[in-house]
Amino acid sequence: MEIKDIAGISEPLKKLIEVISQGIGTLSNPYLIKKNAEARAHEIKVISEAIKGSQNNLQQIVYEHGQVSLLSLEDRTIGLDERVQQRVEFKEQKRQMNIESVTQMAAQHLDEENEVSKVDVDKDWTSRFFNYVEDISNEEMQGLWARILAGEVKEPKSFSLRTLQVLRNLSKEEAQTFSKVAQYAIKAGNDAFLLQGNNSEILDKYDIGFNEMALLKELDLLHSGDLVNHSLIRYEQDCSVAYLFGEKVVVVYKKANSPQKDIPIILFTTVGKQLLKLIKSKPNFSYLQHFAEEVNDNGISTKYGEVLEVCGSEIKHTNPLIEIPSL
Repeated sequence: MEIKDIAGISEPLKKLIEVISQGIGTLSNPYLIKKNAEARAHEIKVISEAIKGSQNNLQQIVYEHGQVSLLSLEDRTIGLDERVQQRVEFKEQKRQMNIESVTQMAAQHLDEENEVSKVDVDKDWTSRFFNYVEDISNEEMQGLWARILAGEVKEPKSFSLRTLQVLRNLSKEEAQTFSKVAQYAIKAGNDAFLLQGNNSEILDKYDIGFNEMALLKELDLLHSGDLVNHSLIRYEQDCSVAYLFGEKVVVVYKKANSPQKDIPIILFTTVGKQLLKLIKSKPNFSYLQHFAEEVNDNGISTKYGEVLEVCGSEIKHTNPLIEIPSL
């Protein structure tokens, strides 16, 4: 389905509408409008409260024309076929509301974008996404799924089917643990890792314990291997390497022919790296200082600055860079 000449709708939102139409087969443009979404959210809240209040006395719930009414089962005998139909209808209505909630959030994210990739979102990916998201009712988790949908619309192949599968089975508490640990992710090129250092207690200083690390390894978000090093190899000329720490960049300067430097790290998996795109990390500045202490050596020094823009592998930052003070 190609969307053309829709007044007032940006290119990113047009592409989102195309993806939605491919995923669920039907399209209702108004629910992408914030005002209407807020009204739907109010209706959902009223319905959920009515359902919660009716559980003890087993009343039937009727929702028509924006009104919720309760009918006692004592007033009416409901046959098996009708009870099955009501259960199926309630289940599907809840799923539809989940989908609409996620797509509305995604629309808000894309409304801030000026352009998106011309590449189409894979139809199998779209189908899998909506099959999963229809059963996501927690608002916080819906927010993660919305950002994935917006990210995939903006740049297809940003999130793999494997990542969708992992996220589908992620609980709210597990997602919160990942978000906490992801604050300390260091990005360099195609790699993302945590600083373990020669002092294995570094992460403990930031309240990241063994159980949390073990959980993320079990969830396939961190690699389970313990003996992993990030190496600053020997070059015959001066060189520099940039590392992203959220909104800050640390540049490591290495003089020609200085010895190789190995830094013990914990690597994020491919799935973990993709989910990092959903997290805005803000590590403590002391974490940068720990990194500098691990790296600084004869012929190696570090400086930092504020990130202005990241374009692929190019990092634009403030100048001049500043020396990292010792702990």
